[in-house]
Amino acid sequence: MMDIIQLKEQLLENFCLKPEESRAIVPHMDDGSEVVFSVRRGREEQALCLRLCRKGDDIFANASYFVGIDWVKERELAVQVYPKMNDGFEIDYVRMLNEALCEPDSYEHLKDLISIHFNKPSIRISQQQDLLSVFLITEYLNILQRIVRKGLKKSFYMLEENLSNKIKGRILVGRNIRQNLTRGRVTDNVCRYQVYDIDSPENRILKKALHFCRKQLGVYKKAFDTTVLEQRVRNIEPHFDKVGNDVSVNTMKAFKGNPVFKEYYIAVEFAQLLLKRFGYNITVVGRDEIDTPPFWIDMSKLFELYIYHKLKRVFTAKDELHYHLKAHYQELDYLLKPKEWSEPYVIDAKYKPRYKNTGGITIDDAREVAGYARLSSIYQKLGLDEEKALPIKCLIIYPDQEKEEQFKFTRLEEPTFEKVSGYIRFYKLGIRLPVIKNG
Repeated sequence: MMDIIQLKEQLLENFCLKPEESRAIVPHMDDGSEVVFSVRRGREEQALCLRLCRKGDDIFANASYFVGIDWVKERELAVQVYPKMNDGFEIDYVRMLNEALCEPDSYEHLKDLISIHFNKPSIRISQQQDLLSVFLITEYLNILQRIVRKGLKKSFYMLEENLSNKIKGRILVGRNIRQNLTRGRVTDNVCRYQVYDIDSPENRILKKALHFCRKQLGVYKKAFDTTVLEQRVRNIEPHFDKVGNDVSVNTMKAFKGNPVFKEYYIAVEFAQLLLKRFGYNITVVGRDEIDTPPFWIDMSKLFELYIYHKLKRVFTAKDELHYHLKAHYQELDYLLKPKEWSEPYVIDAKYKPRYKNTGGITIDDAREVAGYARLSSIYQKLGLDEEKALPIKCLIIYPDQEKEEQFKFTRLEEPTFEKVSGYIRFYKLGIRLPVIKNG
């Protein structure tokens, strides 16, 4: 019998689990051992998702900003980490992702948002626990909507057809003998020829994944507000009317998109992820329980993308806002230089709700953001004299459910942000995350 232990994200190091949680885990871990869940970032870097350590009859945990599910011991005990922010209310993560994906630049930064372990055995969970599918569907429908607005791409592909009284391309001799000549159909010819149209294997894969989305969304009504996603499906489907439904599992698995067509390439990748996630079998879609591969979702990354959308809506002019600017082997979240403000800001998004209760921030966060603001390349990017200019202002944006959901300030006037005690020209700003309205 498989068990699932539920924990919250953002557990401080050496957090002692409740006795009932420890008792469930202890039989599956040796005394003094630890189980570490992590995901790869780049070539070398490993980001910690969750660490469990056993000391006698106690289990100590350390959880970062990831939610998801994975095996403590395969086929016997799994651990699920769910969002900490959902205390007393439900954060609308689907809406956050939908809004984040309004920005075309965001698609280049989705790679690290979700990590899926298809090489591990699946874990049976309820639909209410299945954040993975919801996130994949949301990402897929957003990119697909962008594609159909521009029009489905035509491609060259091979078509085999039994033609009457004509020949196209080349005759498939063997098939033609079996299908036509042995039956006295001397004027018919089985031909293989090239066409240029939208009914390509690529578009058939996209259509197949769209069908999976439509069926799965029907189940999520119990757990999420799917109104926007369902409307998106209805808007997209007519664009595929002239695209066929037949596509083999081998084609779905093996098809390689063309990186030159960036949006299409991303869409096909997401379609393949969705189809693989459901085992390429639409009959498993829509069930109350589902078998999911272990996965981890980076909630801090989602928050970062969401804040980028909020900033982008305010600072619309060219070069006012730079996202994930690389400087001196580092990569800062945002560099802000409003045309109407007197000074620029180095901004960092920190998915740390505890900042609302403290006057300051952690030393590590302060050093990180301040370090970005002291890079020579940043001063050069801003056109500042590094010897004469004042230190660049630093701003940390964090979640705070007591604040407004929208930024109150505009690009026309620099506001007065909350000062961070103990630091010069260092500020913080809380923003409310959207919540699911019950009833």
